[in-house]
Parts: sequence; structure tokens; C-alpha cells
Amino acid sequence: MNPETAGSNPNRVQLIISAKSSGPSASGSKLARVPHEETQIRFTQALGGAAVEVFEMMVGAPLSPCDEATVPRVADYTAMIGLAGDLCGVLSFRCSNSSAEKIAGKMLGTDESTSAECIRDALGEICNMVAGSFKAQVSDVAIQCMLSVPMVVSGKDYEMYPLADGLRIQVLKSFEGALVWMTLDLHGV
Repeated sequence: MNPETAGSNPNRVQLIISAKSSGPSASGSKLARVPHEETQIRFTQALGGAAVEVFEMMVGAPLSPCDEATVPRVADYTAMIGLAGDLCGVLSFRCSNSSAEKIAGKMLGTDESTSAECIRDALGEICNMVAGSFKAQVSDVAIQCMLSVPMVVSGKDYEMYPLADGLRIQVLKSFEGALVWMTLDLHGV
């Protein structure tokens, strides 16, 4: 915990996500040979397509394009999954509490109030499936890429500070009129 923020609020949590790699794939990445702009465009399209595909299949609801909105610094829910190997980084899926409840309800097929545990499970699974679909869409550069177990954070009293010195891709979508967004922080790209 950061001592500066601990004094102002002892319940505040600071998440620092490191996306560093070592070994042969760190310096000899296939992405190192692809122009940065080309990678940004390709990965943005792949991440957006993965999110749309997963929502249609798992939630039974479409994701719509979203005008460039102001992305809040924090969300009510953040689901994260790590990537290691050919692609090294963190993918996060973020949304509001009301969107999280709707997503979980649609996945469970119920209009009733869903428990916090069900919401966390649903968002973790969404993040996992988006990461898997994204990885499949860029399989030529992610042959040896593994995914971690998803982690879900809830509440608003946190900020994320990715330590990756590489590529950041952010995809904004609209789910039933509310903003949901995915961020992919990759190291060494």
C-alpha cells in the first residue's frame, strides 16, 4: 500500500500491474518486426471483435459502437486476466455496477437480483473468454501465449497503474446504453 494514500484512507487499495517478460520471447518477439501502427490497428480490431463475439454468445446481447466517451478513472467492476509468453501483459474488462448486474443476469437467464459472487464469476468469465477469443484472432503472433486465472475487483476506491512500457489498446463499447470498456496493456510492443 502506498504510504501517501494510506494516511488519507486506510481502506484504499492500490493495484499495480506489472507486465514484464524475460527469456527468448522477450527480445525476439514476432511483434517487434511488425510496425507499431499496424499492430495497434490489428489488435484494436481483434479486441473489439472478440468482445462483440463473446457478448453475443454468452450474454445474448449486442455490444454497440461507442462514440469516444470520457472513460472514468475507476469503474465499479474490473475483471483482469494476465497474458504471458509471446504476448505479455494484462487485459481488463471494466463496467458499472448496473451493467455488471445486467450482464450476470443475462448470462444466468434471470431477471432477479444476482449475488455479488455470481456477478464476479460472470465478469471473470467474460474477461476470460474475450482474452481467449482475442488470442485466437492473433494466433500467428500468440502461439505460445498463456492466460492467467481471472481476477475481479469491485468498488470504486482503487486505481490501476500498469507498469508496461509497451502498447495500450482501449476499446469502448455500449451495452444497453451504458459504457463498458476493455484495455489491453502489452509489454515490449
